[in-house]
Amino acid sequence: MLDWLGSVQIRTRTSTRVELALTRATNWTGWGMTAAGAYLVTLDLLWATLLGAISFGMGVLLGTLRRKLVFDREDGLLRSEQRVLGVRRRAAIPLFHLRAVVVSARRGGMYVAYVERRVGGTIHLDEARRPAPLLALAEAIAEVAELRLVYDATPRVAALD
Repeated sequence: MLDWLGSVQIRTRTSTRVELALTRATNWTGWGMTAAGAYLVTLDLLWATLLGAISFGMGVLLGTLRRKLVFDREDGLLRSEQRVLGVRRRAAIPLFHLRAVVVSARRGGMYVAYVERRVGGTIHLDEARRPAPLLALAEAIAEVAELRLVYDATPRVAALD
């Protein structure tokens, strides 16, 4: 239902560079939750105050969240930058440390896109209820970074005992 919340989109794309960033809807939703939480706190009801405080806190986190991934073939790097509450975390990963871009089906009808690394954990890109937007994202990254594309959209079925 909330697939668009926290989704990654292609901001700019050239033949040697693709830049991904969170959608603006994520930030707007966060600030909307902050305003709703602030309003609920002003009410004189205990449940409204608790719900408002939680909504306010989560809204501030979503409103200040920034994430940017840049795959640059000329520099040979994947640059990752993430900010939450003004705290910035950066990483630069050489493209030869990356193995493949994967779009895979998960239980519950969800699909996930991620980048496999040769050493270390995977780099989560996005998840959605439909694989088409994730495949377009993965194809752009695979083309620019010259990575293998793995598309496994076969739904997982639990084994019958």
